[in-house]
Amino acid sequence: MGAAIAAAPTDLPEPYEFLDLEHAGSITLNITSYEIGTALIHPVDPKPRQVRLYMMLIGSDVPPAPGTPITNRVAVMRVFGQRIDKPSPLHYWDISSKRLQADLLPRLQTRAGGVLSVTITATGYKPTKLFSVEQGG
Repeated sequence: MGAAIAAAPTDLPEPYEFLDLEHAGSITLNITSYEIGTALIHPVDPKPRQVRLYMMLIGSDVPPAPGTPITNRVAVMRVFGQRIDKPSPLHYWDISSKRLQADLLPRLQTRAGGVLSVTITATGYKPTKLFSVEQGG
């Protein structure tokens, strides 16, 4: 028997609600479910890595002219639930940080369909910002 091949993630439906916390900012969520997918982003001030990803996306060996708008596809974990530290009209948040996704995924997989309560705190500034996760009871 061969190994199962995982389906490629698909673009999550818009609108996107990217989780973007300032240094030392935090958010407390009761997460009820999640979805893995991708999103198309449009960097305002593309860095060399983003330009390289764009070139791969369009299959080009030539960088775009300076100032050309570019698009990148990024991996996203969409978490559904409720913000519990303050009122919020949102019912989902899109997480593009690979480290934060890696921290949350095993917690979400082992919660056995229950609610996962977490406080997510940002430390630092882009592009080296990190997130810590404190799991509630």
